[in-house]
Amino acid sequence: MLINGDLEEWYLFPMSYDIPNGWFCHNTTNVKKEHTKFFEGSYSARMQAQEKGKSAIIDQRISVYPGQKIRIRFHYYVEQWKSKGARTYCYFRTDAAEKYNISTDELQSFYGKDIYYVIRGGGKGLSYFPHDLGIWQIFDETIEVPPTAYYFVFGVNSYYGTTIYVDDCWVIDVTEQVPTGINDVRM
Repeated sequence: MLINGDLEEWYLFPMSYDIPNGWFCHNTTNVKKEHTKFFEGSYSARMQAQEKGKSAIIDQRISVYPGQKIRIRFHYYVEQWKSKGARTYCYFRTDAAEKYNISTDELQSFYGKDIYYVIRGGGKGLSYFPHDLGIWQIFDETIEVPPTAYYFVFGVNSYYGTTIYVDDCWVIDVTEQVPTGINDVRM
C-alpha cells in the first residue's frame, strides 16, 4: 500500500538532503539515501538526528477503512543507540489532514497498551525497537484499523544519538475476504 516502500527511488537535492519518493521527511538533513547498508535492492534510508532534541522521521499517509487488517513489515539495522533510540511512530486519522489524528487515549482504549506499541513503539509490547547492534532486524506486526479511521500514517522515528537504517517497508492489506458465492447457496 506504500509508494516506494523498498526505498529505491529518491529525489536528489544538490543542497544537503535527499527525500525518498512518496515519503515525507521531517528535519530533512537527518535522513540520507544510503548505498552501503541496505537489506535488499541498492538503497536504504539512513536516519540520524543531528541536533539534541531533534528526530529523524520518515512517514507516508495511505487510505484504510474501519476494521481492515493491515500488516506492518520492514527491516531495520541499528548502528548506534542512545537513550530513546528509535521506534515506529504511526497515526490513524479520521480525515486526511493532520488535525484529524485519532487521540492516543482512543487508540489505547481500542488496542490496549501492548498492541498500541505496534504503532508507537518497537512492537510486541516494547516502547522502542530492540537495539541489537550491527544486524538486520525485522519488524512484522498485524493490527486492525480502528472504527473511526480512514487514513493511516506509517512512520519511523530515530532520536538524537541513534543511527538506524530502514529498508523494505510494507503495509499490506491482510483482511480476510469472503469468497464470492459462499453465502448465496439456495436450497
